[in-house]
Amino acid sequence: MEKRTKRFVMAFFAVLILAVAFFNISDYIITCKLKNYLKNDLPQSVEVGYSALSVSSWQGKLILLKPKIIKKGNTSKIKYLQMSIDTLVVDGISYWDYWIHDKISIEMVSISNPEIVYNHNKSVDTKQYESLKLAPIKKRVEIETFKMTHSDVTVFNAQTDSLILNSKNIDVTIQNIELFDKETKNKKALSFESYQLSFENLFYQLNDFENVTVKKSEINNDKIKLNTVTLKTKYTKQKLSSLLTTERDHFNISIDSIELNNQDFGFKQDTLFFFHVPKTILYRAKTNIYRDKLVEDDPTIKPLYGEMLKTINFDFMLKEVVIKNSNISYIERAKADNSGGGISFSDFEATLQNVGNTYKSPEKTTINIHSNFMKSSPLKVDWSFDANDPSGSFLFSADLGTFQTNDINKFSAPNLHVRFEGEILKTYFTISGNASTSRIDLKTKYQEFDIIALRNDGKRKNKLISNILNIFVSKDSKEASDNFRVGSEEDVERDQTKSVFNFIWLNVKAGLLDAMTGSPKND
Repeated sequence: MEKRTKRFVMAFFAVLILAVAFFNISDYIITCKLKNYLKNDLPQSVEVGYSALSVSSWQGKLILLKPKIIKKGNTSKIKYLQMSIDTLVVDGISYWDYWIHDKISIEMVSISNPEIVYNHNKSVDTKQYESLKLAPIKKRVEIETFKMTHSDVTVFNAQTDSLILNSKNIDVTIQNIELFDKETKNKKALSFESYQLSFENLFYQLNDFENVTVKKSEINNDKIKLNTVTLKTKYTKQKLSSLLTTERDHFNISIDSIELNNQDFGFKQDTLFFFHVPKTILYRAKTNIYRDKLVEDDPTIKPLYGEMLKTINFDFMLKEVVIKNSNISYIERAKADNSGGGISFSDFEATLQNVGNTYKSPEKTTINIHSNFMKSSPLKVDWSFDANDPSGSFLFSADLGTFQTNDINKFSAPNLHVRFEGEILKTYFTISGNASTSRIDLKTKYQEFDIIALRNDGKRKNKLISNILNIFVSKDSKEASDNFRVGSEEDVERDQTKSVFNFIWLNVKAGLLDAMTGSPKND
């Protein structure tokens, strides 16, 4: 019995020693092969360095310390991608799955403290970026957990060295990743079960004039939340005007938070991208827009919103968008002798439905707005259009409560050299039209209305012109049967080089002129 036990113990230790030797030899061989591959077998445009490489075949684990990856242009040999990492860990590699199930299974891929710098060159043919892609996948790959923590990403314009994008403290966790050969039938090339992403202090150069910033984000399968979002023109108003050849708005927009709930995105048949969100909420959006009309007009055709939605080159749908507790200010400068005048919409609340290009007629995009115009006048707007209608048909109706006309003087006096006096008690109007022409039907109730034309200095009254204007305009609406004067105008032509809001204004102006001049008309 003792001999059997002794033999068993000796055999056990022999097997253990052989196993240890086997794994040590395996570790050595794998380490040498990896080092040789990273040194000699990578494409010439790729360089990989590191301070240490550790392999444990027993644990199915690979560790790279201080890896640094550099990608150069195929022809220019200029560095355009650099990635420095504290630690790269691949853990829980399954040999069983590799040999028996013909797949690569990994429990965890962890990347710690990566710093990524990318130099983007717009002039480089996009085909040259194909080398950034991984080689074709010959086996199915499953990764239980992928983590990237405390990441910093910076993107520069390679031609100007200007900053395009930067973000700090990026954390990414993706669960149950599966990668397939693209030729595998009925399978997506890439799929995953869940994801979490957060970042701080995002800066993005939207274009040559505007920048976007996001202070903080929380993103997962169920929600995208962006905190303290801004869109701002990078120049002062005066500097922007000096740079422009045609007019352009100066923006200063800040939003406390944006929430997108239950978002869904991906690729249909691995080709057509889609992005669908059932509900989007914007909290406390403060929008300040300034336009210098002294700069030459932009003669390009401005599409209506329906056309803009229809021409988005992927499936896009925000089923419901809610805007809460927001404010809009628009200032326009039309005279060189002043800084311009403005209009405002406070306590702005809106609900938008079907903001996208995937719905079918007779569904429509609808916009419902409640706000205070010039701080004190309640305004309700109902707006609808069909993005599928090539004619651009729309319906726009509004209900404006009591309005002190001197409030509009902040806009009209500096820009039009006209002031108004009196009180508009109630105004209703409906505009129906398309991308070219429209009709307005308007009714308004007002009292003590007076037009004051100003001299060229924009301050003193021009008595002669004021008296002539007031001959044609009724001072109040009392003569009408229900105290409302009615106006309408057909075939109001749209200036297609102007925005849709200019089109709305042309209709309102035509309706008011018809209502307030001449004899009262029946509704």
